[in-house]
Amino acid sequence: MLLAAVLNIYVDALEWYYYWKGTLASSVQFLPFGLVLKIQSELTIAHEGHIINFIRKHTSIPVPRVIAATAWYDRRFVLMKRVHGDNLQAVWRHLDTEQRANIVEQLRSFVLQLRALKSPHGQAVCGLNGAATLDSRVSSHPIGPFANEGAFNDRLIDAAEPYSCEEILADVRSRMRDDHRIVFTHADLAPRNILVRGGTIVAVIDWEESGWYPEHWEFVRAMYFPMAHPRDEAWMRAIRDFIPGDYEKDWLVDRELSDRMVGAF
Repeated sequence: MLLAAVLNIYVDALEWYYYWKGTLASSVQFLPFGLVLKIQSELTIAHEGHIINFIRKHTSIPVPRVIAATAWYDRRFVLMKRVHGDNLQAVWRHLDTEQRANIVEQLRSFVLQLRALKSPHGQAVCGLNGAATLDSRVSSHPIGPFANEGAFNDRLIDAAEPYSCEEILADVRSRMRDDHRIVFTHADLAPRNILVRGGTIVAVIDWEESGWYPEHWEFVRAMYFPMAHPRDEAWMRAIRDFIPGDYEKDWLVDRELSDRMVGAF
């Protein structure tokens, strides 16, 4: 509790400083002694620090070491050891064929490990410990938890309602599957969230949106905003290699919703 109070005072001071400068403080702060502080304000979703600890305990996926996962009223804090590596988005185009292949092989292993985790919540689509989830494909606010994939799909339709007519939405809903396996999903496996040294992944970061989702959702989210422009076809092929299974049809159906929503934004 004392640490949370100290971190809260630090963040208050930081926000006043940036307000005086006319800018906004970042939600990720690099501190002395090789520490990183991530600040969050969504209290209904699972604590990202707890998610990272869950992944560290149950898989061999490299993640930052959490020093403290705490909260102070309307703020949550994740204090972590900094992982030194290159952001994959910055170096992907400069890697050789062997290095890229190694990264894809590692990512495939990570996805398989996530899928091997057994949900204690049955068919529910939810965050860790049954919490709501944060999914930027759907909303800027927490969603769920949902009793099953059917309820989750209904929410996707609701989110698209302002941008499509009833006839189109009914047609899309009729082609959405409600029977996928529910698996643990990072939900934002993009190069910007992967740190590497050469062809070795040293950390997968940004677990804020992860949770128990239908198995195709990892592919849908990886394809949703994969990399900053220009589009990199080698990475698009890599996604299909490191996420096992054929989810092209599911993705194309989802795009009938998301493309209209992105266009509207």
